Amino acid sequence: MQTVYRSDIMKRFNVILLDTADRRDISHVENPDIYDVVLFVQQFFKNICLLVRHRPGLFYIPICQTRVGFIRDAFFMIPAFLANCRVVVHLHGGAAFSNLFLQGGTLWRGLMNFVLRRVSRFIVLGEVHRPIFTPWARPECISVVPNGIEESSPADPDYSPSAARDRTRFRVVYLSTLCRGKGLFLLLEAMSLIVREHSDTECVIAGQWWGRTTKAEAEELICKLGIQNHVSFVGPMTGPEKSEFLRSGDVFVFPSIYPLEGQPLVILEAMREGLPVVASDIGCMAETVEQGVTGFIVPQNDLQAVCDKVLTLIRNPTLRASMGKCSQARFEQHYTSHIFANRLEQALLETVTS
Repeated sequence: MQTVYRSDIMKRFNVILLDTADRRDISHVENPDIYDVVLFVQQFFKNICLLVRHRPGLFYIPICQTRVGFIRDAFFMIPAFLANCRVVVHLHGGAAFSNLFLQGGTLWRGLMNFVLRRVSRFIVLGEVHRPIFTPWARPECISVVPNGIEESSPADPDYSPSAARDRTRFRVVYLSTLCRGKGLFLLLEAMSLIVREHSDTECVIAGQWWGRTTKAEAEELICKLGIQNHVSFVGPMTGPEKSEFLRSGDVFVFPSIYPLEGQPLVILEAMREGLPVVASDIGCMAETVEQGVTGFIVPQNDLQAVCDKVLTLIRNPTLRASMGKCSQARFEQHYTSHIFANRLEQALLETVTS
């Protein structure tokens, strides 16, 4: 939404924002409580008030991939249908949305059909996700709008990326929510294989821990694998600090197995900073990372493949440098915030004129 507010969309449309964010930390995600209920009731009635007062022609909503989340979104969309709005649904996740429909019973499928058949346009992150909405929409009513981020992040004036890489050890960097689903444990197991072949390798991990036991489980695994001297954790990072952290690495590895994965922004952030990327074939990452050019896409949950591709980059500094340059160039050609805003604006205009 920050990107939208900084773009020409604000000139083409009179944008009214209903802020539905829950600004508590990630420990509250997937753990609903009474605060969530109160927050939803407030937002539900505020949504109706905004619809009655402004009578918007378009209603844009990022849609959730969980059952509870979809029900909440339905309560926002149904009043918009009644107000004769053209509803635009934006899916920031991936194929798990199809499973959401298939795993439900008759009543659940009826609810999803009732809501989704009334949507005017669906927006997905990649071509691979177009089929998700074909049961409810014609092909011309499904738009592909990949994510986009700011072209550059302000850096510390005393910081030098070249100096950060001037060290004896090859550095693998990882940045995400620290949990099993995002590939953290798979990465740790891969590191145990990598250091057997190349002992001068370190893995620096940034992010916030997910759950109460994940940190202890990760530390136990590190000790079991004997890689204490090769793995370090540096905590959560944001803004310029995050950019500097990524620039300090030689390769970004993201072996996610998370079923809701779409197009993680951290992949784009790593590409922006000129890193080759090794990532799982999940979501639309295979459309983002160009195989053999900007990095490597590996089969999901394939420990040996992660290890092999990182070792390939360790042994081939020329290839690593080439991939880094191509990665940055691909980001600038396809995934900047400006390009994202233009694509989103086009999708909204097509909805108005169709």
